Amino acid sequence: MAHKRYTSGFTLMELMIALALGLLIVAAGLAVFLSSQRSLGLQSGMSELQQNANFGLSLVTHDLRHTNLNTASSHRVNNYNNGSGIIFKKENLPTALQATANLETELVSLQDKDTDNTTGKSDRITIQYTPETESIINCEGATIGTAAAPASNLVIVQRYYLAASPQQITGEPTAYSLYCDAGSYSKSGSPTAITGLGVHGSNNAQQMMQRVDAFKVRLGVKNPAGQLRYMTIDQYIAAMETIRAACATPIVEDTCSKTYLNVVSMEIGILSRSTGTIGADASLNTQTSFNVAGTPVTLSGDVAVNKRYLRQAVNQVVAIRNTLGASS
Repeated sequence: MAHKRYTSGFTLMELMIALALGLLIVAAGLAVFLSSQRSLGLQSGMSELQQNANFGLSLVTHDLRHTNLNTASSHRVNNYNNGSGIIFKKENLPTALQATANLETELVSLQDKDTDNTTGKSDRITIQYTPETESIINCEGATIGTAAAPASNLVIVQRYYLAASPQQITGEPTAYSLYCDAGSYSKSGSPTAITGLGVHGSNNAQQMMQRVDAFKVRLGVKNPAGQLRYMTIDQYIAAMETIRAACATPIVEDTCSKTYLNVVSMEIGILSRSTGTIGADASLNTQTSFNVAGTPVTLSGDVAVNKRYLRQAVNQVVAIRNTLGASS
């Protein structure tokens, strides 16, 4: 008698256990995938933020290294010296230019001048220099100088400041950009205008960096004893006024200038913001205070909106190499 062969399948209990195990494995894999996606988004955002900030700041610092080159300052940078590589006030320019419209309210180096995305305001820095070459490309991208009228016969003036970008996106914090405005005047004779330099909106200023929430400047100064320290623009101007007030009257500039604080470096800092949001990780992004060029800044505006964007403070010190030959 032939034996019948029987085959049996899974029981209902075995099937349910197998399905449960499968679901657990899929859920674990999905969790790892989602976590990796969030991590990738966060890392990509930070990488983009750092690259943009470092690249933009490198362009600015490249220009700032020209400060005081071939000027009439005798290698000294201060707010009383004619030809000073940093322009603080009208006395740093030739007499004929000291009546320039909006000069000391808009065009010179200023602290806490421009609205930004913090509870304070951003600074401005204005430099001047004379190129060594026949022609240069200024920070606006314009070619200055020809064989007939070389750039080496001009003093180039460049001003860096923060202003609202022309393109704004609804639902995002106000977008600010770091701009550079460039002009020039004749090195000889009695120039009557800084050609090309003007207030924002009436000039050809170019964006150097986008999505900059704050821009701050500190000055590295050296006293007659050779001691160094950093000061904000206002601190420096106040200290220089005190020093000058202590000089014997009538003031003999050659004597009084030996007690001045001369600027030998600049520390510039930006607070850069990411282009895209960071999604679900926004709840972990709670930092609202940053150190920008030695100055504490705090974000303003909608806290929930601010959390959606990564930010990083990037600071860099620029030595003013064209002061190294300064005499005491």
